[in-house]
Amino acid sequence: MTRRTLDASADTFQVTRDESGRLVLSGVIDESADLAFFAALSGHTRIVMSKVRRVNSYGVRSWIEAVRRVPPGATIELVECPPSVIDQINMVAGFVGTGTVTSFFAPMICERCGHERDQLFTVAEYRAAGRLAPVACPECGIIMQVDDLEEQYLLFTRDS
Repeated sequence: MTRRTLDASADTFQVTRDESGRLVLSGVIDESADLAFFAALSGHTRIVMSKVRRVNSYGVRSWIEAVRRVPPGATIELVECPPSVIDQINMVAGFVGTGTVTSFFAPMICERCGHERDQLFTVAEYRAAGRLAPVACPECGIIMQVDDLEEQYLLFTRDS
């Protein structure tokens, strides 16, 4: 019997800065995630969400409490939000607080060959076109579809 070990470091929540000064969140947002950085924000802060693996129910509660502590005058912009974060934004009122979402990944699937990928889109381009830009399957070339109920997945675009 082969025993698999899980990489606990992939679940550990971390906040770092990238070369352009954006905050990069990674790991799992749960009850142990240190979200105190929200209370120390000033000015405009871009927060990269692409490395957030998931958000559990305790994490949602912690996140909401932390977002409420963003100081007056500070603004947050969530970028590169993965499907796990978009799901929370769509289900939980106030998840973004007074912030905005400017880009997001949508889960795409090819109906012909079954290839799956998360594709990055911007809210501005979606709103301008009234639809997501077509994405060709890298395997067979046909246009991929959102692997979810598209209208429901994109609910957050109405408010952000």
